[in-house]
Amino acid sequence: MDDKGQIISSFDIDENLALQIWTKGKTPRLVIFNKNKNSKKLIHLSWVEKRDRKLSINGKTRGQTISYTVQDFETAIQKILMEYVLRTNFKPKFFRLVLDLEKAVFNPEIITSSKDMTLMTEDKRSSLWISDCTGEDKRFGMFRPFFPVSETEKNAIQEDKLKIIGNNSRSIDTLQKSGVIEALKKANPERWHNPIRVTAAAMMLVFSYCNEDGSKFSESLWDDGSNKNQPQQFQQFGTQMIQKASTLPKKNKAFSIHDANLVKIGHKLVAYMRHFYEADKIDLTCVLDSDKELQDAAYVRSRRVDFHTGSIGDVPYKVTFYENEAENMIGLGCIPQLPTAKHSGHLLMKIPTDIYKQALQLDTMGGPDDDYYTITRLLWTRQFKEWYDNVMPYVKNFAGLSK
Repeated sequence: MDDKGQIISSFDIDENLALQIWTKGKTPRLVIFNKNKNSKKLIHLSWVEKRDRKLSINGKTRGQTISYTVQDFETAIQKILMEYVLRTNFKPKFFRLVLDLEKAVFNPEIITSSKDMTLMTEDKRSSLWISDCTGEDKRFGMFRPFFPVSETEKNAIQEDKLKIIGNNSRSIDTLQKSGVIEALKKANPERWHNPIRVTAAAMMLVFSYCNEDGSKFSESLWDDGSNKNQPQQFQQFGTQMIQKASTLPKKNKAFSIHDANLVKIGHKLVAYMRHFYEADKIDLTCVLDSDKELQDAAYVRSRRVDFHTGSIGDVPYKVTFYENEAENMIGLGCIPQLPTAKHSGHLLMKIPTDIYKQALQLDTMGGPDDDYYTITRLLWTRQFKEWYDNVMPYVKNFAGLSK
């Protein structure tokens, strides 16, 4: 391992175990070092996302086993990642990715007819902003937010700054220059600032892409155009590791949230931002039998919808709708139709009925309700929140989060 790369940082958990960060100039890997056996295991950082995961290693004496949980490693991982950030060229690449991700997430979809506004494609509905040019003169219009605006965010969205004047002013560049996005980030950083920062850090460090493998895209973020068959060359300057001038970072290739290599993390981030205020009200659990769980809780079955592969997970699902009028709740039993490694049993989602009806309206610009689209987005909203809460503690010290 060390002859092709090097250990950048290390932390002793105790006399038996150390955690280290290893790299050969591109994406980092976590090293689990059993000091008793002098053995090392190289893994992606996504391994630590499951905070109740257990690790057992052999002790010094025969038959001895020492056990840990991932939660025991939080401080250690914070420290070795911080040292890695300080000793490599992570920061310029990270800040560049933050800017690119902001552009992708806030990129407005251009709509030029009222019919298209009410019958938007799924891709267009996955945008947070609409360039509304449905008037008689298509060169003029307004940037319209495709998300609910809270009282604290209203002052950030001033209509006089959202006017579109000319074909060249319908893009993300004009929207960013208006200052509205920066104002939103200041008004509510937990919704508009921090999630982008945490997502960008996770992508750079090869955490999962919200429970999906995005390592291929992560590798491309570290690719500086040097010979791919050769390890990155570094020079040592005190405690810092910087690349030689011949391999300085180039500008990232622009991408959109629809890029297949992002494995839907952009869509899940957008869903989380749109349904931000509903995220805590969505209950998502794994159960052996969702039908029995809901029926035992006095829910009444109403209908069933088929979901194709890639919507809820990596296999097709059948989703059964249940209602509990007494408690004003909707239950959704999501049953995988093929074996999946993403979870055991069935997914069971419960949502207050009024929240679900509101979400249907938030996911359209005056068009018909779409259960399929909204259920997927609410599920992604909850999944993203859980993933975000698991990753954030590891990167919060260097991701530039705001309160």
